[in-house]
This record gives sequence, structure tokens and C-alpha cells, in this order.
Amino acid sequence: MVSAATAEEPASDEAARPGPPRWARWLTAGSLAVAVVALVVTIRDVGLYTLGKYLKLIGWWWLAIVPMEVLSTTLHAAAMRAFMSPERIPLRHAVLAQLAGRAINAVTPSGNLGEVMKVSMLTEHVSQSRAVSTILLYNIVAFSVELLLIAVACLGIAVFVPTPSGVGGIIAATGAGCLVISVGLYVLVRRGMLASIAGLAVKLRVLSRARYGRWEAKLRGIDDKLRLVNGARVRDRRIGIAALTASRVNSMVLSLMILHAVGVPITAAFVAVWTVASFVIYFASTLVPMGVGVAEGGYWGFFRTMGHNPAQGVALVLARRTVTIMYAAIGLLLVTTNETVKRVKAQKTHKAAAAAHTPAPASLATPVAAAAVVVAIADDAK
Repeated sequence: MVSAATAEEPASDEAARPGPPRWARWLTAGSLAVAVVALVVTIRDVGLYTLGKYLKLIGWWWLAIVPMEVLSTTLHAAAMRAFMSPERIPLRHAVLAQLAGRAINAVTPSGNLGEVMKVSMLTEHVSQSRAVSTILLYNIVAFSVELLLIAVACLGIAVFVPTPSGVGGIIAATGAGCLVISVGLYVLVRRGMLASIAGLAVKLRVLSRARYGRWEAKLRGIDDKLRLVNGARVRDRRIGIAALTASRVNSMVLSLMILHAVGVPITAAFVAVWTVASFVIYFASTLVPMGVGVAEGGYWGFFRTMGHNPAQGVALVLARRTVTIMYAAIGLLLVTTNETVKRVKAQKTHKAAAAAHTPAPASLATPVAAAAVVVAIADDAK
């Protein structure tokens, strides 16, 4: 009796372990379906010939591009894992969430569906509030790092690039604005970002007080996880910020390396102007999957203004898009395979649990019980 009860304890613990909510499972499946369709449409729109042409153009630089893409994904995953502090998940789970999120962002408009996908995948390992706060903090820090780099680039333009009268003031104001927004985001997180935004919405009568009252506890719970209130470690936050900064620098070096490969001279002045311009072009291009058309037009105009061959800018866009398509294809394949394997395992576990709780039929009764039945029948016959 004791051994049987002991053997059943792990199974009951496993059954009691909370899994991802139903909305997360449906969202994961739906997002993967949308992403696969979008990927096929994008490849058809770009054309296999064009993709092959720019794959060939990159040439031996692939030996550097592939490790740099792997490094970027690992750094993003490490940042997510650090922002999850004090909770911990294996790095491979964070890498898988990053692969899925970036792959879906690459082939869907606005580039936001992938962030929701990351949340849904993280809920398999942590609570919903922890998953939401992790991805929210990840995006806030990533955006702040981007703004700080633009502020530095604006300073570089003021130092290295001769500008017409008045333009220098606009560039300096842009850099100062980016710095203020970045610091403002930090202060807002310290104060409780979600509760503050919801409170402002109540004052503007966009959100009713009754609904705010129902949401307040959850919002403050997420805010506590964003701040260093709910057990998060300062060291982990610093690791996350450093990982995102390193990943952004790595991405910039990758783009500049491709530009060098297609013949663009890389100077301090060019890097400063390109950093600001690429940020604007990137946000404009998020309106369509992979920025098709928008990114090409933006880089065509930028390179023409800089006095370079516009074809070089378009070559950068197409080369990066080729890399992104390959990344998205590999990411979606890995995530789809992982989801399929998990579903099969879940079905086997469910069947095994159902079989364990099903009473044994009479034909499978013990020999002693069977003998008792035979004796009873014999007595009746007498």
C-alpha cells in the first residue's frame, strides 16, 4: 500500500503542475499559421531568383553573418531570461521564444504579434503576469537603448558632418528628445508604468473607474515585477541591459559589414547619419511585412541624399531581407516542430492518465477473484 501511494505521487504532482492557459495555446497555433502564410507570400513577392542573387552577392561573408545572427538571438534570449528574475528558466526555452517572436515579427505587419507570441510561450514556464512583465520590460529597455544610440549618433553628426544652418539645431534637438524619452521611460517604470497610464486614462475619461478598479490589482502586480520590488536582482537587470545593448551593436555591425561587402565606404560620418536614418526607415517599414517596398524606397532616398549609389542601399535591404527570410523559415520550422512534439507528449500523458484511472474489466481480474467466481458457479450448480 505504501509503495503504491509513493509511486502515484509524482504522477499526481505532474498532473497538478499548471500548464499554459488555453488562450496561449490557441494564440501559439494561430500565430504560427499566420506566420507561415505570410512567409510564403513574402518569398513569392520577393522572388526566389532575387533571394538567390543576393545570397550569392554576400558570398563568403556568410561565414561571419551566420554566427552573428546566432549571437544576436542568444543575447536577446539571455536578456529575456535576465528580466525574468528572480524566476529562472533554461536558456533554450528563452531562445525558442525569441526565435518564434522574431520570425513572426518579420513576416507580419507592425512587428508586434511576435511579442504576444513570446508571452504565450513563456506562460508554459512562468505565471502570466511574470511573462507579460518580462516581455514588456524587454521591449522598454530595447527601445531605450535604441534611443540612446540615436542620441549618440546625433552628437556624432554634430561633430563629424558639416550641416547647413539650422539643420544642426534640429539634429541636436532630436538627440536631446531621444535622451529625454529614454530617461522618461526609466522614471515611468520606477513609478509604476501600467498603473500610471491607466490612471491617466481614467482622468481623460478614456477608461472608466469601475474597470480601473477591476484591473488595478493585476496592473500593480505587473508593475511590481517591472520594478525591483518583487524580488528581482539588480545584477540580472544589468545583465539584461548589457545583453540588449550588445545585440543592437552586433546588428549594426552586421549591416555595416554587408554595406562594406557591396562597396560602400564606411566612415564615422556615414555611420552617424546612417544610424539615425535607419531608425526612421525601420519604424516606417514595420507597417508592412518585412518592410517590402517601404525599406527599399527609404534606403534609395537616403543613399541618393548621401551621394552614394542608391543601388547599394537597396542591396543592403534585400540582403538583410534574405537573411531574415532564412531566419524566419528556420525559426518557424523549429517552433512548429517543438509545438507538435509537445502536443504528442501531452496526448500520450493524457491517455496514460486516463488508462490509470479506468477500472480493470472483469476479464482482467486477478486469478484469486476468477477462482472465487468459478467456485460460486459450481455451488449454484449443486
